[in-house]
Amino acid sequence: MKSTGLAVLLLGLSLCLPSAGRAMDHVPGPLNVEVTVGESETEVYLLIDELLFRHWFQLEPTEIPDLDPDSVGDWGEFGQRIVTWLEREAPLQVDGVQVIPVIDDLEWQEGFDLNDFLNYVGITLKYPTKSLPQELEFLWSRYDTEDGFPLESVYMILTGADDFQILRFREDDPFQIWNPPEARPVIDPESVAPGLTPPLNLKLGWLLVILALARLGLGTFDSWGARVPWLVLLLVGIVAPLDVSVSHPLKPAIQLPKAEDSVALFETLHRNIYRAFDYEDEGQIYDILARSVNEEILPDLYDDVHESLMMKIEEQAISKVETVRNIESKVDLPENPDRPAYDVFATWEVIGTVKHYGHGHWRKNVSRARYTVEWIEGLGWRLAHCELIDQRRIDDGQESVK
Repeated sequence: MKSTGLAVLLLGLSLCLPSAGRAMDHVPGPLNVEVTVGESETEVYLLIDELLFRHWFQLEPTEIPDLDPDSVGDWGEFGQRIVTWLEREAPLQVDGVQVIPVIDDLEWQEGFDLNDFLNYVGITLKYPTKSLPQELEFLWSRYDTEDGFPLESVYMILTGADDFQILRFREDDPFQIWNPPEARPVIDPESVAPGLTPPLNLKLGWLLVILALARLGLGTFDSWGARVPWLVLLLVGIVAPLDVSVSHPLKPAIQLPKAEDSVALFETLHRNIYRAFDYEDEGQIYDILARSVNEEILPDLYDDVHESLMMKIEEQAISKVETVRNIESKVDLPENPDRPAYDVFATWEVIGTVKHYGHGHWRKNVSRARYTVEWIEGLGWRLAHCELIDQRRIDDGQESVK
C-alpha cells in the first residue's frame, strides 16, 4: 500500500458556485488530491491548507521558499518527514508491493482568491511503476484537523489508462482498490481495407509477348509466312502495353468493415477528435482533426467540440479532456451499399478537468449523436457527417466534488 492513496480529492471544495457571479468566491478546501496513473509512474498532487500541513507534518510551511533541493538533497528535513508520514498514513501498494514516493516538487502557495489568509502547500509525488499497474491499493488513515473537527471523507480524483474515477475514503472505510478498465478494441484506420475495391490492372501487352514467344519458340511452322502473325503479335505486345483495368472477380466493388471492426474503427476515429484538443495551437488541432474528420465538416465540428469544452464560469478556461468513454456504439451496416459508408448511433461521455488556484474541478458530459463513417479517395476512412442528438452535463453542477 503506497501513498498514492493520498488521492484525497477536493475534500473540501465545498464552495460550489452555482452561478458565474460567485466564481471569485471559490477557493479550494483544506485537502485536495489528484492522481494520474501512467505507463511508467503514478503521480499524486496534494494541495494542503497551511494549518493542516503544520498539524500533520509538524513543519513550518513558510520555510519552503528558502529550501534549495539542489543543495539539501531530497528536500532535507521536509522531504524526510513528508515521505515518512505518507508511508505511514497514506501508503500505496502497486501490484501488491508498497512503493516509496519520490517528492518531485514542493511549493508554498500564498494568497488564494484575493485572500491573504488562504495559503497552501503543494506537494507533487512520483511513484515509479515501470509499467501500467494492474492494481493500486490506496489507504488514507488521517481524518483529524488542526481545529479538532474531523474530515468526514477524503476524495481522490484518479485519471489515467482511459479511466476517470472519484474514490472516497472514510474512517470506517479507509481502503480503495483501483484496477485498469478493460481496454476496448482499437484499430488502425490505415489497416482497414479501402471502401472501394481497386480494379485489377491487366498487362495485356506482356501477355501477348509471352504468348508470342512461347508459340515462336515451341511451335513448328510450315513456312516463314506462318510465323509472321506471331511476330506481329510480339511487336504489338512490346510497343503497345495495352493495360486494361477490370473489376476484381472475387471481391465486391464496395467493401465495408466487418461488424466488430466497424465499431473499433469508429471509436478510434472518434477518440482522436478529443485527443486533438490536447494541443494549444489551432493549426495543430486542425491537423490532428483532419486525420479523423472529413474537411467538409471539420470547421463545424471544431466549433462544437471547442464550445462543449469551454468553462464559461472559469473565465473562458478550456477543460482538459482526461478520458473519453464510448458507452454504446450501434453500427448500421447496409446489406447492399451503394457507397463505402455506414452509420453509427453513438453514446459517449467526456470527462475533463479545469484548473485554477492550484487545484482542479471535474466535468462530465454525456452526448448522443449519429455519425457517418465513409471511405474517401486519397484520405481513407473518415467521419464524414455528424448529427448531434443530445448533450448534457451530468456532474453535480457545482465547481467541485465534495
